[in-house]
Amino acid sequence: MRNKLKTLVLFISFGILIITSCKKEKINNSTTNIPTAGFSSNLTIAQLKSVYFGGLLFISDTLIIYNDTIIKPVIQGIVTANDESGNMFKTLYIQDNTSGIKIILNRIGLFNTFKIGQKVLIKCSDLLLTDYGGITQLCYYNNSLVDRIPDSLISSHLYCDSLPKSINPQTKTIPQLFINDYCTLVKLKKVHFLEVGSSYSTTTATTNRTIIDSAGNMLTLRTSNLANFANNLLPTGEGDLVGIFSSFNGQGQLYIRDLNDLENWDSSITYPSNIINENFISSLGSFTQYSVLGAQVWFASSYAGTTYANISGYLAGSYNTNEDWLISPAVNFDNYTMEALSFNSAMKFGIPGDGSLKIFTSNNYSGTGDPNLASWNEITTANLSTGNYTWTNSGNIDLTSLTGINYIAFKYVCNTTNSATWEVTSIKLKAKAN
Repeated sequence: MRNKLKTLVLFISFGILIITSCKKEKINNSTTNIPTAGFSSNLTIAQLKSVYFGGLLFISDTLIIYNDTIIKPVIQGIVTANDESGNMFKTLYIQDNTSGIKIILNRIGLFNTFKIGQKVLIKCSDLLLTDYGGITQLCYYNNSLVDRIPDSLISSHLYCDSLPKSINPQTKTIPQLFINDYCTLVKLKKVHFLEVGSSYSTTTATTNRTIIDSAGNMLTLRTSNLANFANNLLPTGEGDLVGIFSSFNGQGQLYIRDLNDLENWDSSITYPSNIINENFISSLGSFTQYSVLGAQVWFASSYAGTTYANISGYLAGSYNTNEDWLISPAVNFDNYTMEALSFNSAMKFGIPGDGSLKIFTSNNYSGTGDPNLASWNEITTANLSTGNYTWTNSGNIDLTSLTGINYIAFKYVCNTTNSATWEVTSIKLKAKAN
């Protein structure tokens, strides 16, 4: 009896060992569920975008590209940006080795499926190509309206294939960014921010900030107020910046995906920054105008994508006598060093050097009222436009001798026989904080 019991115990123990071993073996042999699209692409992103020439383009089952017929067009690309941080709401960006494209979809939490580095194939039939601000995007045509691809149709158009892999942005300088780089992931090296200490975005709307490289080239940083880093402050210093290059009506923009896109940042580096940076995009901005004489005044205008402040004494076929001032906000020069002023000007209908536009500084202007009640010092070293609306850069004007609170002003005068038209823009006062 004792031997039988011993045999039974051994048998049970052996059985448990076998079961345990099988269970362990099963765990060790488990495999990750790797998504497979089961089909391949038949055109590149660049080829798809090549058939789009503006407006609305409904994508049918057949596309003609370079005289080749593409049946049921399918593109593929790697996800370079998604909606995880909230900076790209209901949006994906994908790119291949030819181009990138923006895809707008009606789903929150796209990043749960479409992770950075994920290969995606897209069946384009029944989708729509359109543009927003000059950026081609893939979307949906819903009851005669441009719409996001409905949530219910995402799985029948977008297919993940394989596991996400690491991706490397293309290193560029700001002057090297062109149309072909739209919707692609880029890296800018050794850049800094103009509005150091300001939040990435206001709480109420998507906000533009300014990226500057060591040569002074600038690019807009665009951040949604929905981004989870919107309230963070732009850092001091210098580093590398990764993001999606985009544009709005020809104005280059960069969207970072999150704060991890700031790389190799050195907060100990300090730069002169633009204390004043006015381009008169929709108004006179931080500048004010004061009309001493005449009905004509400075106003914001634009032409061929360039925005500027404009003044002319010519109206309705007649020349008019005017004296008008365009005055900067106050700047306390005691807080800065290395102060330098620059701007662009364009002129027509005047005589070069006729004095119709002069630039001044004042340390006793009150900030309001008639500027003639204050004393002003003329800047005579600025290069000004010689006519024919030719944009001319003033050059860097040294203002390091100024102390205390000062204003910078553009004074325009004309009479009944000489009424030039002047335009000024890109007014920058660059300085290094103490």
